[in-house]
Amino acid sequence: MNRTMTFKGFILIIAAVLVVFLILHSILKGNVDEQSRKQQELRVQLTRLEEENKELLSRLNLAGTDEYIMSNAVKKYSYVKRDAIRFEYTNPEAIYAYSEKELQILMDEMND
Repeated sequence: MNRTMTFKGFILIIAAVLVVFLILHSILKGNVDEQSRKQQELRVQLTRLEEENKELLSRLNLAGTDEYIMSNAVKKYSYVKRDAIRFEYTNPEAIYAYSEKELQILMDEMND
């Protein structure tokens, strides 16, 4: 039994394969475009985070130095003289845990 395909049947098969190919191609192209867009957003976010990291590292390197303590004491708190003993509170909220009376006793003890 020899079966032969007609030209019309051949064209129909080629057209069906072409339609399936175009549908899959457009789906994959959409996925690739979406991934490309996400990659670009992540690159922008990475650049922003790297810049923020550089700034934080420079602030961290500066923190604890005499210049930093003096600068904060003068700018933020306005109460340090040049040769005074300098303190920096890493947890300033702890100071406000005292009542006014307790804080005054503490300040009197520090001044004595």
